[in-house]
Amino acid sequence: MSLTEQIKHETAGRPFSIHHTDVSPSAWSALYLHCHTELELFVLQEGELYVYIEDTRIHMKSGDALFIPGGLTHYAVKVANDGEPCSFDAFVFMPSMIMDIIPPYLKSYINPTYYTSAAGICHIKKSQSQTEEVLGNIVGIMKYKNVPVKQCELLIRGRLLEIWQDLYNNCFSGLDISEKDSYAPGIIDKSLTLINDEYMYDHSLKELADACGLSTGHFCRTFKNITGLSPFKYLTRVRITKACELLTRTDKKIADISSACGFNNISYFNRTFLEVMKETPSSYRKNYITSFL
Repeated sequence: MSLTEQIKHETAGRPFSIHHTDVSPSAWSALYLHCHTELELFVLQEGELYVYIEDTRIHMKSGDALFIPGGLTHYAVKVANDGEPCSFDAFVFMPSMIMDIIPPYLKSYINPTYYTSAAGICHIKKSQSQTEEVLGNIVGIMKYKNVPVKQCELLIRGRLLEIWQDLYNNCFSGLDISEKDSYAPGIIDKSLTLINDEYMYDHSLKELADACGLSTGHFCRTFKNITGLSPFKYLTRVRITKACELLTRTDKKIADISSACGFNNISYFNRTFLEVMKETPSSYRKNYITSFL
């Protein structure tokens, strides 16, 4: 099982897609727990949401936008389940949308999308006057949802470049990333595979580092720079996302799910689940299933 979306985010063979979602007035959950390799620009058109990205909670109000780096689990719930309208738009795209149209010496502007993870989350608030231009460009992209791709692709890429410059100026440049800090693609892939395939087992730092051919110190620094999390925190996130799948897609007992996901006892599982998901396993199972019936 995996929380990675099976939906292919492409429009007419291009590496992007645009989606609009109207949330049912009776639903508590607005966006199910998932992740995808693509980057995402998210605009809340109506309503008020708590968006959870890994261990970060963002309070979004109508008109706000959000940039979500690829590979991070995220979901959203209404701040108040009061029957008020709630809707949002999402533009999901690969870095190649920008990388393919800029010269090599500008590639460093895109580096943060590859190895800063949670540090690259940007909340763009409508209430801040300096965000008017970038919000205008993000909303402008969403308006092309039903336009044939050949009539809008250049316009989308142009707006995306303007958006990216604003994100770089106000978010990414503060990450103090330079060419010398970049990492070879795939340097920690073997450890990620080990964790994702064998999340039910406890792995030592040495075991994970050896899989990548790195010292434990170098491995820990590199892993956190790429994923935004320590190896053990990443393992916990994988275990919790697997638990969420089992809670909503099976009728297994919570104690059995706890054990299957690598937790030594159910008390520790309950505490960890509450810390990450902001509710108990039983509450999550009940609310999630109720929301999507």
